[in-house]
Amino acid sequence: MDIKEYWDKKIIEWEDSMRGGSDVSFIERLASYFREHLYYRSALAMEMLIPFVKGKTVLDLGCGSGFFSFELYDRARPKHISGIDISLRAISRAQAIAEEKGLSDIFSFFEADAASISLPEADYTIGLGFLDYLTLREIHSLFERIRSRYFLFSFAEKKMVLFRYIHILYMLLQRCPKHFYNTKKEIRQSIGGKYDNVQFLNDKKMRITCIVHNLPIGKFS
Repeated sequence: MDIKEYWDKKIIEWEDSMRGGSDVSFIERLASYFREHLYYRSALAMEMLIPFVKGKTVLDLGCGSGFFSFELYDRARPKHISGIDISLRAISRAQAIAEEKGLSDIFSFFEADAASISLPEADYTIGLGFLDYLTLREIHSLFERIRSRYFLFSFAEKKMVLFRYIHILYMLLQRCPKHFYNTKKEIRQSIGGKYDNVQFLNDKKMRITCIVHNLPIGKFS
């Protein structure tokens, strides 16, 4: 199973379990009890972005069905948001939601592998969980292709803690074809010298998740 096949099969159930859906497998219902750190990650990233993106363009990599992007628009009113995801099922649902909301002129969703394509220009490029499925070489290539002044991503940090091993077990049970944990040093080296002011944000509520960004702020650093 390659990563596209994995997400085409997995994404809708995973999103539904995150949003409290009842029609999900037993393991997803069980895993939902361990996902508070993902809700907190999204909330923190949202608060970091809101002061900056009004009237700006945003590119969301690994956007899934666009739920983070839709909330960002509701709360901050970017000029335009583009989303790229490898799963056609997710993109189809994102497009349907945008049309249902009457926002098809604000949102553009594309099915593609953002790890390898030419990326469109945007004021801000973001991706929650996206780096987790890229090798360090792919992360370096990604940042070479990003055409934004500012970025915000999260990644799974390589820590010797129990939660990480629980997460590894979950990924094995789900037969995920690839998933990576990296140190801050590895991520910084992969980003390279293209960006100044690269900052990392840890919070114990995010468990093994770390946010990396170059937003012009000190409050969250």
